[in-house]
Amino acid sequence: MSTEDFTARARIRDAAIKLFTERGMEKTSILDIAKEAGVSGGLIRHHFGSKDGLREACDTYVFDELVEFKEDVLAKGAANPGFLPVFDARQLLYRRYMGRAMVDGSPAAQAQFTEIVDETERYFRGQDMDMPDPRGVAAALAAMTGGLMILQDHVARALGEEPGTNEAMLRMSAAAGHLFMNPLATPEVLEKAREALAAHQRKE
Repeated sequence: MSTEDFTARARIRDAAIKLFTERGMEKTSILDIAKEAGVSGGLIRHHFGSKDGLREACDTYVFDELVEFKEDVLAKGAANPGFLPVFDARQLLYRRYMGRAMVDGSPAAQAQFTEIVDETERYFRGQDMDMPDPRGVAAALAAMTGGLMILQDHVARALGEEPGTNEAMLRMSAAAGHLFMNPLATPEVLEKAREALAAHQRKE
């Protein structure tokens, strides 16, 4: 591709991410995206084939950007315990986008959710953690993280914060971290839950 092609493709992708986040895919047309990006509908089809193809490209791009951001934060946090991430406008948009994609039932978002569960399960098993159901824990953790993306505006308002701000995201992240480090259930309660599940499975 020429530099101009790359630039047009990025403009289309960014416009689609913005509109899919605001309206959802079903209520966003190719013409809407073309107008937002300042291109023709034909150019969108040239680069992405269809609206479904464009959404898949957006899903993949946003997911990769979020993973890169997370890895960067983890690396900086490991080097500096006092490090605080900055959730800029782009990161906030991507989190909203991924939450909307999960709610809308995007096939790519569904596949990425499973990929997150797979990778988290592999991490748990690689660390030889003492847990009876590593995949179940990985799925629950992915759902909790995804739930914060989907409900971030509601959570921010409940906390008295302005939705879509760095301050709101930092407070949510700190609260989630506290829950991870300080479980609410005692080992005895969790063991009873596991025993109840095992008993139910034996009956099946």
